[in-house]
Amino acid sequence: MIKNIISLTVFVLIFSIADAQSDLKFTKNYFESLNHTHDLDLPAWGPYSRRYAGISHIPDVKSGMRFDFFVAPGYWRNKVLIPSVRYESDYYPWNITSDYKEISYRYQLEWKDKVYSDVTYYSVDANTVLVKIETVNKTPNSQSLVMNLFANIEYLDNYSLYKIEDNEGETWYNALQYTHLGHKIKKLNDDLIYDGWLRDEMRSSQYLDGRAVGRNFGAFAGDSVTYDVQVTDEQKNGSVVFVYRVRPSKTATFKMTGLGKEQQLVFNGNGETQTLTVNYNLQQAGLKKIKLVSEGTSNIDLNGFLISSKPDATVKISEQQKYHQPEITEDEKNKTLLLKYADALPYYGIAWDADNFFIRQIQHDTLEFYFRDRVPDHLSKVVRGNYRGHFADVFIRPVSLKANTSNTMYALISSGSKAFVENSLNRLEELKQKAFAGIDNSFNGLLPGAEKYVFGQRLMKAVALGNIMYPIYTQNQFIKHFPPGKWWAMLYTWDAGFNAIGLNDINKKVAAEYINTYTTSDKSQSAFIHHGTPLPVQLYALQDLYNKTQSKELLEYFYPKLKKFYDFLTGKFEGSTVRTFKSDLLKTWDYFYNSGGWDDYPPQHYITGKPIRAYIAPISTTAHAIRAGKILRMMATQLNRTDDIKNYDKDIADFSKAILNNTWDKDAGYFSYMVHDKDGKALYFFRDSASGKNFNMGLDGAYPLLSGIVSESQKSVLLNKIFSPKHMWTDVGISVVDQSSPFYRNDGYWNGAVWMPHQWFMWKTMLDLNRPDLAYKIAQTGLDTWKKETDKSYHCYEHFQIETGRGAGWHQFGALSMPVVSWFNAYYKIGTITTGYEVMVNQTLFNKDFTSLKAKLSFDGATPAHERSMMIVMDPGTAY
Repeated sequence: MIKNIISLTVFVLIFSIADAQSDLKFTKNYFESLNHTHDLDLPAWGPYSRRYAGISHIPDVKSGMRFDFFVAPGYWRNKVLIPSVRYESDYYPWNITSDYKEISYRYQLEWKDKVYSDVTYYSVDANTVLVKIETVNKTPNSQSLVMNLFANIEYLDNYSLYKIEDNEGETWYNALQYTHLGHKIKKLNDDLIYDGWLRDEMRSSQYLDGRAVGRNFGAFAGDSVTYDVQVTDEQKNGSVVFVYRVRPSKTATFKMTGLGKEQQLVFNGNGETQTLTVNYNLQQAGLKKIKLVSEGTSNIDLNGFLISSKPDATVKISEQQKYHQPEITEDEKNKTLLLKYADALPYYGIAWDADNFFIRQIQHDTLEFYFRDRVPDHLSKVVRGNYRGHFADVFIRPVSLKANTSNTMYALISSGSKAFVENSLNRLEELKQKAFAGIDNSFNGLLPGAEKYVFGQRLMKAVALGNIMYPIYTQNQFIKHFPPGKWWAMLYTWDAGFNAIGLNDINKKVAAEYINTYTTSDKSQSAFIHHGTPLPVQLYALQDLYNKTQSKELLEYFYPKLKKFYDFLTGKFEGSTVRTFKSDLLKTWDYFYNSGGWDDYPPQHYITGKPIRAYIAPISTTAHAIRAGKILRMMATQLNRTDDIKNYDKDIADFSKAILNNTWDKDAGYFSYMVHDKDGKALYFFRDSASGKNFNMGLDGAYPLLSGIVSESQKSVLLNKIFSPKHMWTDVGISVVDQSSPFYRNDGYWNGAVWMPHQWFMWKTMLDLNRPDLAYKIAQTGLDTWKKETDKSYHCYEHFQIETGRGAGWHQFGALSMPVVSWFNAYYKIGTITTGYEVMVNQTLFNKDFTSLKAKLSFDGATPAHERSMMIVMDPGTAY
């Protein structure tokens, strides 16, 4: 009888360190606090800007408003670097500590490190930031430079152009404050609303509050929406005023109940915002359930309604301004600037120690072109632009540097009451004498040979932590969020999962909260937060985090949430159309065009937008479902969820049979995309019509390796495909597309490139297959590729071109590039334990010298017992 056997790969360290184990303790109360938010518990001051690299302050997380401060160095009366996060602009995230107490950027005035400025933000306390600006001239020539200290306020993109005038005895309800909204004819996304918005939510500055109910709501008879409304004694005999839009010459009619007798509402349309007033009479005040049921005459954009104590009331709507320009108090003698923005509660202050300065205002909404265009205008106190924005600018000039010298100047930023800020600004001289630094042990306790990778890892860490934005909207709230890069001011489900995997080795608390961002409570309309490729990467991230923390509380909190995620992706959740084929092969085309994140993967790219797609299933969707079911089964075992275990066993058996009985193309040596008939019966392999070749010659065709379901002969064939230079192996890692296929090309996005995420999946799979040698080959190649590029360009790229080995795509990319963090820690960080997917690490205890480890492990009981590998980084002082 074959038993579960672990093959240990022990990496040794020539010294010991006491802080390699995490002190983090997750508690039940902590997770209860997460259940009502999707936000990250991070400081109010941080690198949150969606426009310019610097430091930002969130005055009120519910408001969506943000104060930005940033430095723009340049040459005197010449080139200036505006650190736009929207394109490559010569700034580089240089170092960010895990606690965000220290945030540093390098600005390259003359490449490479010949003339540069290092700008570092030190958080002194919750309201005070010290800014150190160190400028270095390593050339044989003198330099005449400048520094711009910019400050501005940012409003929401959908900040309403209109507002309701407050009147006594009136209560406004936005239409999205419903308790229930239902469709007579269910929509595909009713239970998985994109970006975690509310059902039928619309967001635009044209609406009051910037949001409304729309998206064809009311088009069908029976569409309904219900509100809980508190009616006061004064409002018992009053009126309700609806604010709405209906298309020209159309009329939307509804039945209204809950405010006295049933009434018909007739919303006549002209395409503009209108109001409809309806009187009512109630016997008693209190909580009322207002329900509107469509009669199906037309759809409507319902902005909201006003409950008034007056019959025949009207809504007084006026224009709402954005007050970009603050009240400014300049104190040139003391070198301070006090700013008070009308719509932000705190005062903001700036102090600086440079002597040559000029305070000015830029009355424009962007700086990228306009400010550089106005560089010759260095005398105007006010630079007048389009007046749609405002930047306060402390213009420090000139900053003269002789050859091979440097200059250090300081600034202080403060937020709070006027008295607090004024007092704080007087502390600049005191604070700049002190040493401030964030707490960070990321690069302590490393194996010999790790040193050469540390620079690239530090850049990756700075990019990962710096790629955080506010505000991002989801689930009726504004949150701080890590996008793949700052070009993407949005959610991204599978990218976010890899962000979490990297954060597991950087800041475990933030990692847990970021997994939480993409899961939903039982009260949510959505099974999970969906944007982009719907792969359950958050589940893989959770397993990795559990193995690092062994927190039972972590499992108890996330298990039901991620089970809901899984249930949707296996067709069990209400409304899911993933499992409609009789073959039991899964597809997610109804929710996104991309099955594996690989945008131009040949067969997927070919069928996008074509009717045939509805009849085709890829492999990776079902393969991931099998592995996800096995992981959840192990978690259910830990939590004694015996009924769930039985359900997973059935799923695993059904999905395994679906793949193995239908999709293996022996001639091609790959599992195939499968074409079905109109009844969902599997028919034949999907082939390229021109060449006759199986269209799935690539990583999707090898994904059943991850599931742990292939035969020995299939495993042998697929490993050869992945690691043969004739097929997928390259000098920079695994190609997504087989290089011998007629579909391979060198000018694609994924096709012709190497990306890190699917290599991470295969790396962990190699440990399950007891092939630590192949796991090492993947990881070491990835680390070497990363090192070579970061050393050369200082950029953290999306992917690497096979033809050249150079990085490409977005230059400050976290997310899918985060596996390099996992690989570095797995092979070089003391105290790190790494397994495949088939091992749960339930308890660990290192001794203080890291020469001994006691651990309790459990195994994937849904996969036949076999040998597996795991890796432990330990001290070399003992024979193991």
